[in-house]
This record gives sequence, C-alpha cells and structure tokens, in this order.
Amino acid sequence: MASNLSTIGFSFIDDASFEATMVKLANQAQQRLATDQGEYAIWRSRTGAEIWFHLGARDPDEGAGAEGGERAIMGLAPFYEGESDVRVAATEVVKRPDDNALEGLVHAWVAPDESGIGSYPIVYEAVDFAAVAARELPVECRCRIACFCREISVFDSVEALLASELNQEGPKLAAQSLVPVGLFGDLEDTGEEDADEDSDATSPAPTVLIRGIVKAHRRQTNEITGHAFHWMLVETLDATLDVLADADLVETEPREGSAIEAYAWLFGRTIA
Repeated sequence: MASNLSTIGFSFIDDASFEATMVKLANQAQQRLATDQGEYAIWRSRTGAEIWFHLGARDPDEGAGAEGGERAIMGLAPFYEGESDVRVAATEVVKRPDDNALEGLVHAWVAPDESGIGSYPIVYEAVDFAAVAARELPVECRCRIACFCREISVFDSVEALLASELNQEGPKLAAQSLVPVGLFGDLEDTGEEDADEDSDATSPAPTVLIRGIVKAHRRQTNEITGHAFHWMLVETLDATLDVLADADLVETEPREGSAIEAYAWLFGRTIA
C-alpha cells in the first residue's frame, strides 16, 4: 500500500535508510516558518514535493546564538506545492492524542457562502498547523490542498467512469464529487505513518473519496530516491485540487481530460 511519503516518491528499503535520508534533508532545509509553538524547517524538491520538519527547541547547554544548540526533529509531514487555490472557511482545529505542538487537523468548509457554510466540509492535515491554530476562528482563507492517494482509478473519460458503475447497486456519485469519509468515523488503517493502534477512534480523519476531471498532469521523479510519482490538477465539486499518486498505484497513465476516482489523505497549507 502507498504511504504518504511514497506518494511523492520517498520509498525506502529499511528504517535506517529512511532516518538517514530525513536527517540529511532536514539539514538541507533552507526555508523556516517560526511560530509560538516551535519552528518548521521546509525542504523543497525541484518537483514541488516538500517535507515539513517539526523542530524542537535548541539545547541551551550546547551553546547560545542562532547557530548554537542541537535541534531535535519532533516529527515531519509531506506536502506538495502545486497549483490548487481553494477558498475555505476554517472553523476548528483538532488535536489527535499523539500530535506534537506543530501538527494537527483543520476542519473547514469548501467554497463558503456569506454565512460561512460551504458546499461540503473537509478535514485536512495542516502542514502549517501552529500558524493556523494561532488565528481567531472561524476565518475565511485560501489554501493549497493536496490529495495523497491511497487508491486511484484512472478512466479515459467521464463517460468511461460513469459506465464503470452501471451494474453496481446503490446510489451513484457524480463525476465531480468529494465525500469526506473521514468525518464519518472512517479510521481505516492507511499506513504506518498515518495511524497507529493508540489513535483516538473518535477523532476525524483527513480522508476523502474524490472524483474529478484531470486538467493537467505530470509524471515526476523524486531526485533523492529516483522513484516516480504522478501529479494531477483535478477539477472536482466546487474546487480544483492537487492530486498525487505513487507510480506503483497508477495502472493507466492520466492525461488532460481523464477522469479519476481516488481514496486520498488530505494535506493543506494556508496561502492567503
């Protein structure tokens, strides 16, 4: 099964390779985002893939000044700096039992009206969580939303997508639709970095079922690992989102005009 990291090309043969690579990238991270809760160090690939490292405080016994003291990596989150620009109304932040001070979820409405209610709610993992949590909520903002696929099917056209379910029983979804399944108590295990046995079963999950039309596509290669992944810009219901998929998941090469159906984990960051 694809993981959040393999979705942007980070596949490793063992834990030692993973740890060594992440430490190397953390040391190479040039961009910083400081918050009251700590600091993010952001490593950015030429493909648009990113790793947001969560840095602890410097050890005061190791020296003073900007360069003094060791920085512990408390955690990390992958992201992709794509082309999505989604208007949302952020209404609530959610902390899971194992979250550190720099990570958490944001509950939001997509395409809000004057009342602050939108077309549908989502929960996304905010890579800039501490900055969002410091704001007075609710607040309308623009977000980059990236869908990291766990499963994906690519169809040649909308007609092919709809034809694939003609013999299926039950209600049918529109070709452009998004269902926030993680808000319905869907805590299916989606990979070792996403959930564990101690997770709070009452917490929402940033998981969605998305259908949409591919407006742009690029097959990318992670320059650190050499592993391929796909980026797509997908038009769904009242939003156009970045969709990422491990190349091993994709059986049919997407193209402009393809239709997709995917089960995905949402990441987001505030852009304005």
